[in-house]
Order: sequence, then C-alpha cells, then structure tokens
Amino acid sequence: MAARTTPTAVRTGNVGLVRFAQEAWSELRKVTWPDRDTVIRLTVLVIAVSAIMAAYILGADQIFTVVINRGVLNQPLSSPPPAAP
Repeated sequence: MAARTTPTAVRTGNVGLVRFAQEAWSELRKVTWPDRDTVIRLTVLVIAVSAIMAAYILGADQIFTVVINRGVLNQPLSSPPPAAP
C-alpha cells in the first residue's frame, strides 16, 4: 500500500508575515479605544492602588521582622555601627 501524503502549504518569502500584519491591522481598526480622560483616570487608579498595596506589604514586613527578631529570636533591634575615629 502506498502511504498517503497530505499536501503542505508552501510559503514563499514573507507572505505569511505580510498576511499576519494585514489581519492584525484589520482587527485593530475594529477596536473601540477608550478616550483620553478614561485612560488617565484608570492609570492614576492603578498607580494609587499599587502604592497602597506596596505600603501595606512594607508595613506588614516591618511588623513581621520586629515580631520574629524580638519575640522569637530574642534579638535586639539592630543599631547603627559605631562611627570611625
């Protein structure tokens, strides 16, 4: 019996890349983009929420460090090194 072969698509040059770019551009034209005020408002919101979360994590880390060092390990808080003469 002869093995069946399936025809393969032969791409010449950058035809696949060009077609992809054309289809991508076509899809981007269909997108409803937000107006400038919405983009600015949502960007400020993301930055504010990120800053609040960073402050929360920093505070929790500092409290956790003090609890572990003082309570569990019985170590004093670190003091600055003595000044050089």
